[in-house]
Amino acid sequence: MATKLAAQELFELSKSFHDLAAVIGDYRYAHWDSLTPAQRAELESKQWTLFNTSSDLNGKSVVLKARLLEEELQTLKGCTAAMQATGRKIADAKHLIAIAAKAVAFGETSYLAAITGDIKTMIAAAASLAQEINPQG
Repeated sequence: MATKLAAQELFELSKSFHDLAAVIGDYRYAHWDSLTPAQRAELESKQWTLFNTSSDLNGKSVVLKARLLEEELQTLKGCTAAMQATGRKIADAKHLIAIAAKAVAFGETSYLAAITGDIKTMIAAAASLAQEINPQG
């Protein structure tokens, strides 16, 4: 059965992007001396991109025009939960940068899905991000 992403689910997704951006900032400051200037700059850039994505989703400027299958909805919910639990799962700066990069890609594909109605790329990006955060499961 196909369904649209509910307003509360969109809000939770927005909050997840915000929470992940905050985790990146906290990590960046906590590990300032062990990060290279390039790593600090990359993390800061991705942090601001994720904050902006959160703000856009929260403002509902991105509304998915496609209907989601239950499996796709569960993938998005799983990704949302993984993003909210990221702080406990960061292995090192390289891992956090990989998570941040996949989160940015997921945010970008959300806009694509909103415009085109094609959510395949967004679901793949969500699954990739969840896998990066939880490599074992």
